[in-house]
Amino acid sequence: MSAPPAGELRMHRVSIEDWASHRALRLDMLAADPDAFWADPAQARARTAAQWRAEIAGPRVHLQARVAGTEEVLGGIALLPAGYTLEHVIPEDRAHIVSLWVRPQARGRGVSGRLLDALARIALERGRGDLRLDVDESNTAARHLYERLGFTATGARDPRAGRSTAWVEYAIRAEHLLRP
Repeated sequence: MSAPPAGELRMHRVSIEDWASHRALRLDMLAADPDAFWADPAQARARTAAQWRAEIAGPRVHLQARVAGTEEVLGGIALLPAGYTLEHVIPEDRAHIVSLWVRPQARGRGVSGRLLDALARIALERGRGDLRLDVDESNTAARHLYERLGFTATGARDPRAGRSTAWVEYAIRAEHLLRP
């Protein structure tokens, strides 16, 4: 597959009927880049269709970048308008960006920017313009992408259990991600 230019993409809001494409993307991303995400690949592979649907129906808003006119998924992202757990309370004007991933063959074509733009618009509609994300400090490609887009490190770090690295928090105002 040859990825199209970003203009030939459509941003698709994932619904519970899309659980199979959501699952396929999640499993591919965890197989390709397991250290870049919080999820455990083995646990993700063991999930049932009902569990995938429940994740989509939960508080997260999932988006997929699809080739226009097809169901082909090139990447995805999610907006989490609550803390990662019930104990992790966040301000009412904040949301977390999670699970940004673009298939390797589609990278460098503006897919991440389009996903972030669509996500920022949803965050603003919900009154959650303070966006945060966590990235492993060893993931230099992701850190460079975020910094190039205007994200700044907040100084917050969360050591990763069983690893010698930490999650580094980045922040941006949603309106800074909007594309003309």
